[in-house]
Amino acid sequence: MGDTDDSADPRSVVLTASPLQRVGAFALAALADVEAPRDVTGETLVDVVQLLTRHLLETAHVAKAADHGGFWLGASYLLWPNSKLNPTARGKQSPSEREKLICEWRAWPDHADWPGVPCAYCGRSACDWYGKVDIPLGASVAHRNTTAPGHEGTPLCFPCVASLWAFPYGASLSGGRAALMHSWDDNFLAKMTSATVDQTLQQAAAGASKGAKPGPYARELWVLRAVRAYSRRITSGVELIVLSNSNKEQLLATQELSQPVAEWLRSTNKIPDRRTGYPALAATQETKQVPGEAFLAKRAFTRPAQVMDFAIGHVLGQISAAVLIPAETTVLAPLLYSYCREVLTMDDKDVERIKELAGRLAALLGQDSRPGPFRDFIRANSKGGNLYGWFRSKGVDWLLFPRPNDTAPVLLPVQDYRLLFEDERSWSWRRLLVFAVLEALAETGWEPKGSQEELQEIKELADAVGGGQEEGAEQ
Repeated sequence: MGDTDDSADPRSVVLTASPLQRVGAFALAALADVEAPRDVTGETLVDVVQLLTRHLLETAHVAKAADHGGFWLGASYLLWPNSKLNPTARGKQSPSEREKLICEWRAWPDHADWPGVPCAYCGRSACDWYGKVDIPLGASVAHRNTTAPGHEGTPLCFPCVASLWAFPYGASLSGGRAALMHSWDDNFLAKMTSATVDQTLQQAAAGASKGAKPGPYARELWVLRAVRAYSRRITSGVELIVLSNSNKEQLLATQELSQPVAEWLRSTNKIPDRRTGYPALAATQETKQVPGEAFLAKRAFTRPAQVMDFAIGHVLGQISAAVLIPAETTVLAPLLYSYCREVLTMDDKDVERIKELAGRLAALLGQDSRPGPFRDFIRANSKGGNLYGWFRSKGVDWLLFPRPNDTAPVLLPVQDYRLLFEDERSWSWRRLLVFAVLEALAETGWEPKGSQEELQEIKELADAVGGGQEEGAEQ
């Protein structure tokens, strides 16, 4: 709950536990051109609500939403169905009648008529009962059997209902739905809401436009790009809320970009080697139907572990008879290792163990210019392969191989064995190991020589390993 001190100015905006009210509160602050919602008080609140009302009054002289000035009329069917802005008898009303109804709707209720109950959001004195017309997905005030005796809907104070009126300015309105970003990181929410308010005002001024059809996962991509553009550390997750309050479709869908994912994505635009590798990472996520960055955004929301899986699968898919070590390998390395640590919460020491093991394997495989040993390693990682048997066989070779003094005498120490074969993330560790071996071989400049048949066989094996996804993965 927000501020429950009833002695506080009843014309001041406070933040509550409602994401929609919070977005609306920051939208009011942006529209009032003040620093924070707490500064929307007194006459400032009165003025900004009058601004919202003037925007609605612009619709009084238009016949339909597609006409110039009809932006908020069109949006009203999504946001405020059956309101005084869009009654069924609207076509028979004169502009002055429409203006009168809109002003009545958005007027501050007379104090004498206040219901004498606390606001459901902030706990201060409510000024009236409200329902679906003003509260997205709320019950209609006509449904008396959904409330306690004597209640005619949900009690709200004027600053809280004004925040709900304002939240659409902080949302992307398209496709018959409203999409908004919410976070408990107030600094992030303030920045993103302010930017969205500017975009909504520009859209309203431009009028109705069909525009280009949005691409796949456009809303997730909108959030991803906002996160990457943010300049400060993100301290909380970022929610994408999509809703429709229309009579035709009632929808509320929420998904969250967790704080570690959000902060890591932000770092890909701030840390030089991550910024350099980001286009390559995005490219690894694409399919024939979905551009890479869009699918990166979707997976970041729903299945973060798949970002690494698809990146490594893509690299393996680039192996060919002509190029056994894809160029993307070294470019992607800083991104993937940081992703393992910061998003997938793999311990630093375990990631380092995999990299050290990969270094030993690269030393062993790289001593032979023939592609056979490398082919056998790839085969051992493919479906039906015997990776443990391969390690047991190569462990003997490692003992006989002349090694630098600072390398481990055992090819696969017990701790490494547990990661690859007993850990709950064994599949991911093996996946990372394949990538780390490719990186280590790339660093040594290893270029195997062999017949086209041998090299083609490696290509086919790599395709099989790269294409294998965990159960439940998106195809």
